[in-house]
Amino acid sequence: PLVVYNASDTSLPMLVLSQLNNPMAQQMADASSFIGAGVKSTVESIPAGWSQLFVISAGTGINDGMMAWGDRMLRYSGKPRVDNRYKDDVHGAIGFWTDNGGYYHYSIGNNKSLGSNYEEVLVKVKEYHDSIGVPFKHWQFDSWFYPKDGPVSHGGGGGAVTNWTALTSVFPHGMAYIQSKLKVPMVMHNRQWATRSDYIKQWTDIEWYVSEKAAVPKDPVKFFERFFTQQDGWGLAMYEQDWMVSEYQEVQALQTNISLGDLWLFGMAAGADGSGRTVQYCMPLPGQILAAAALPAVTNARASDDYFHGKDQWAIGGTALFHWALNILPFKDGFYSSAYRQVGGQTEGPEPNPDREALMATLSCAMVGPMDGIYLLNISRIMATCRKDGMILKPDRPATPTDACFRAKDPGCQVYHTFSDVRGWGRVHYYFNNDGSAPLKAEEVYQSPADDYVVHNWYTGELSRLLASNPLTPGYEGHTYAVVVPVREGWALL
Repeated sequence: PLVVYNASDTSLPMLVLSQLNNPMAQQMADASSFIGAGVKSTVESIPAGWSQLFVISAGTGINDGMMAWGDRMLRYSGKPRVDNRYKDDVHGAIGFWTDNGGYYHYSIGNNKSLGSNYEEVLVKVKEYHDSIGVPFKHWQFDSWFYPKDGPVSHGGGGGAVTNWTALTSVFPHGMAYIQSKLKVPMVMHNRQWATRSDYIKQWTDIEWYVSEKAAVPKDPVKFFERFFTQQDGWGLAMYEQDWMVSEYQEVQALQTNISLGDLWLFGMAAGADGSGRTVQYCMPLPGQILAAAALPAVTNARASDDYFHGKDQWAIGGTALFHWALNILPFKDGFYSSAYRQVGGQTEGPEPNPDREALMATLSCAMVGPMDGIYLLNISRIMATCRKDGMILKPDRPATPTDACFRAKDPGCQVYHTFSDVRGWGRVHYYFNNDGSAPLKAEEVYQSPADDYVVHNWYTGELSRLLASNPLTPGYEGHTYAVVVPVREGWALL
């Protein structure tokens, strides 16, 4: 979507222009002298009766205006705005992830006493988690568990999937066996389909569009309905579709066929929903996020680059504005909870800002997924994100850039705000500023000095009345985090 606003007016009048239907059939472009929107130039033919719709949504304030746009998108699509923050133990509780950038991404470490394959090692990792009292309620398996048609680079790219099941070198006894040992709901990664996948060879009643590097079924609804019957006993709760941009770019038909891009996403979501599962988008195009506005099964999407593989990977606030407006939780990706070097893992680190990582994951309203190696978890940092039972302590909405950033004509600023409305008490604000030398300004938390609030510095414990400008002492990582709390009858509830 294109967002236009007037930073000179303190009320921030704004409008959003975006596709309203068939988002994968259309494209938008802009430059200093024009704004363009229409059918994408790669389409070879347009069927009779096909139509396209765009929406222009006006509002006041960037955060409120984006939500107003999202409400209009959802009303048109018929997708209800529901609270998925605590939908199940995948969405609502801490989990253990093995994604790119984590210890167990294409590595089982170098402690041979733990075992010689993932099946042996991960059981020991689970026993370790249980022994230290960290209640991970779900796990995620990344692309290391299934066969592909080529090698995978350190960044995770490479071969396409040939069969979405366990390699015998990874889980010799199969997926149901490892689930019987872990006994938690699973998030499982998938990537683009190989041109010589077993599904093309064996499911001969389903035809495929095949390009040089990847393929997509001509009938995605039929394919995914059958595909999601294949995982009995796996504990599969959430299907993670990664490399979405690669699938789109590498399959010519997704670009030339005006309806296939949206049909592919619809079939995937319908198949997952029909089997009682949810979907996470990873590396999606903006049009794919727009398509999810009509797909209730798509509950969340990665809002960042892979961990350790992108500058400011933690800074998901701007993307969260887009995702949350469409009822999609913005996932930050997993992270290392410890500042120690993770020797033996695929990525050793160390992580210099683990507090910021844990904080951004918690304030995202999506999953919190540590990825440390065995014996390396920081227990106190992880448990600060959740209750004793593992339930994440989430705000009412994801942290996003405060409107004050846009008034200052700095939309990329890393001053984030969110809140919780406490019944009978009022609105509690959460404030993060990556620049630890900057004061907290009352307008950044949508209050004024006349309001009866106090500022609690999370790192130092200092408490002060809310003023127009409030100096804060940063934590050791250099950022500030504060809770701004209303005062009722002389009391502040911290």
